[in-house]
Amino acid sequence: MKNISIREAYDWLYVDDQDPNGFTNIEWEHLLQFVEQKYKNENVVEMGIRRIRFINLVGVIQLKTARIEILPKLDLHQGDTSLNRRSLLNMLSITKQLPVQLNDRTLSELEKIDLSHVLVYLFITELYKALKRGLYRGYCSKTENMKNLKGRLLVSQHIRKNAFNPVNAFCEYDELSPNVQLNQVLKAALKIIYPFVQHSTLRTQTLMIFEMFDEVDDVYSNTFTMEKIQINRQNQHYEGVLQLAIAIINSTSMSTGVNKQIAFTFLFKMNDLYEGYVGECLKRMLAPTSYKLDLQHKEKRLLVNVHSRRENILLKPDFILSKMEQNEPIPMVIMDTKWKRILVNSHLNYDQGDIYQMYAYITAYKTAERCIILYPEINEESLLPRWLVPGSSPVKHIEVQTIRLDKAQHTIEDLGELLFNL
Repeated sequence: MKNISIREAYDWLYVDDQDPNGFTNIEWEHLLQFVEQKYKNENVVEMGIRRIRFINLVGVIQLKTARIEILPKLDLHQGDTSLNRRSLLNMLSITKQLPVQLNDRTLSELEKIDLSHVLVYLFITELYKALKRGLYRGYCSKTENMKNLKGRLLVSQHIRKNAFNPVNAFCEYDELSPNVQLNQVLKAALKIIYPFVQHSTLRTQTLMIFEMFDEVDDVYSNTFTMEKIQINRQNQHYEGVLQLAIAIINSTSMSTGVNKQIAFTFLFKMNDLYEGYVGECLKRMLAPTSYKLDLQHKEKRLLVNVHSRRENILLKPDFILSKMEQNEPIPMVIMDTKWKRILVNSHLNYDQGDIYQMYAYITAYKTAERCIILYPEINEESLLPRWLVPGSSPVKHIEVQTIRLDKAQHTIEDLGELLFNL
């Protein structure tokens, strides 16, 4: 199987039967069909002549004959792939895109393997861990023509079945069984990824899990049936691994073509991931304070139409931090995230359009004193700009700041320093 690793917005995938990393015509056709179905009218790919690259899309596309790992475009740690992957896994864990808590030890183990193996590893190990606490069983309704009366007698069926055999009773009863929807979904996801399990320990664990699921039927699962699964006190330890299973099964619903060349996918948009990660860290940091945090604030418009007198042009900053006065939020800090590189060879590389946007924000929010554009930290040093807005009252500034992404604690420390210790 081909293992292809590329970076979003940089590396191209080509159709070339002779190149070990090239695509066959069949693989190419199925990949294009997948992108068309999943991301129609979304600006996530760039097409060329028999070539494609991904824009703002990161993750794994597992074909039957090839694995494509799409890594973030930003080299946060100057060529250290393990640390770059660690930062990505940290963001996925905090935003619950990976619905499993990853501690430092687990991150250190996973940063050395590609994303498809991360998904497989997490699903199998978390499922095995949950099953060791006991196979979940639920009550299932059964009907049976039996020698002894059990549950309730189904009279009409009993008469039809046993008119000439009065010894039997046609009954309906509830029985505690492992053949419930939760286990059916977990088994379905396991069957999808099993052909791509390479590690011997994981294969052994997978075979043991299949033995535990011996009484569980192979059932087709769709979004409707999976949404009906109830999490309760008896099965709540399955919640994280169930979300992984649902992600795996949902990805296969986009498989294309008669041969279903797309086995499964695990993809996400980096702009949204970075913004969501910063939001989660801000919530944790501000929880013990009196500050209020608003995400995607939509209460301000930039201009007033002189004819209709209606406000036009919606402003939607990523984050508004407000202090509370008499139970009223007073906006103080505006923040926007940019999944871009602020430094290129130690030279600033900001977009003036972003600065104009910040100026519109800080002008519209009269009480706001600071407007911050937040970039990921690259291991390069430079004095980041901070501009004074002329004639502003109160005094207002527009700033460029960066944060570390390798650990949530580091991100929270950086946010606290730039917000409260300036």
